[in-house]
Amino acid sequence: MNRWIIGFFILQIAIDLTHSVTVFPFVHYGMFSESFALPDSVEVLEVRVDGRLLRPTDFAIYRWDMVQIPLEAYEKQLATGDYAFDKEKLGAGMRKTGLSSLYNELKPNLDNTGSFIPWYKRYLSGLVGHPITTVQVNKAWYRWTAGRLRLIRIETFFNG
Repeated sequence: MNRWIIGFFILQIAIDLTHSVTVFPFVHYGMFSESFALPDSVEVLEVRVDGRLLRPTDFAIYRWDMVQIPLEAYEKQLATGDYAFDKEKLGAGMRKTGLSSLYNELKPNLDNTGSFIPWYKRYLSGLVGHPITTVQVNKAWYRWTAGRLRLIRIETFFNG
């Protein structure tokens, strides 16, 4: 019995290794099918709370993610029409199953981009630990030149 189990594990390892060489000193680069061109600039979302710029160094890394990730999701919502393609699929599916009236009732609650800014202000207030009067988010583009990042362009993303 033990010989069969050991044999099975050896066979499994042999099969795994023949399908993808990942044993040192060999490395499998199959998932990287083409080279990645370096962008000429980097976009950064800058957050100002009551006129003060929030910096990553003011937060633990996971807390900084909590500041940035909702903004990135909001930006994606705006770019996709708040995931309109998913809403269309949901509506079509509910109509096919005879749930049109339920979809019509849910539809007003599916668009939540308008409520993001007040929500983010309250959310950010909890992260910084005090009430916030104003929050401003800017999109800033930087380029690496002469050994440092230089600001190329800045535009207001939203004020709240």
